[in-house]
Amino acid sequence: MKLIKQFSLAALFFLPTITSANGFSGTGELGFSNNTGNTENTALYAALKLNYAKNNYEFKSLTETNYKSEDGKRTEERYLLDLQNNFFYNEEKSFYSFLGLRLEQNRFEDIELDTTLSAGLGKVLYKSEVAKLSGELGAGYQSTDFKTKNIDSESQVVAIAKINYTHKINEQVGFEQDLTFTNGSERKKYESNSALKVKVATKANLKLSYKVRHNDTPAANTKKTDTQTLITLTYDL
Repeated sequence: MKLIKQFSLAALFFLPTITSANGFSGTGELGFSNNTGNTENTALYAALKLNYAKNNYEFKSLTETNYKSEDGKRTEERYLLDLQNNFFYNEEKSFYSFLGLRLEQNRFEDIELDTTLSAGLGKVLYKSEVAKLSGELGAGYQSTDFKTKNIDSESQVVAIAKINYTHKINEQVGFEQDLTFTNGSERKKYESNSALKVKVATKANLKLSYKVRHNDTPAANTKKTDTQTLITLTYDL
């Protein structure tokens, strides 16, 4: 609960600054289900992306909440705050450096707080009227605190690689794919997010997502790979 309050305070700190300036954009995303009867299931996924761009820099933020319960027992609880500041070196904004901060809490991976500070370079590798491919390479410092008592915190220097691809199939349908690799001496992580978006209104989209998160050294009694399939509604702010 303390960490959730920290996330909320961070969002409130940045929001008043960027919503009043030119160059602001964002997307809200929500998926919810509640089944009753012989089995009671509740699932909630909520995400908010906020971006602020100027001629020579861009600020990007992402918050995510993931919650599931079955018959009153929580089976998933994850919170994420991802901040990144890009500094561009040309008018096309195709080459940039970045500074990033990522905070994650995942009760069912035994993570109280996973913090990653990173810096690196990014490049737009391909761009057309319907598609865009970009990549990032960087290095960072990762620190992980665990929920289980008597387990020491872990820290490591990591190498980070990211790939992001978007493709506009037609006026109504678009595809998105991003991949993130984090490589350190203590553990290696891989994350993939694939999504198909279908426009249902001027600013609203129906989104089908498939997410994969892999940790090669998970906590005891937890699996290395988590997968998630989501159907959500997104709204462009």
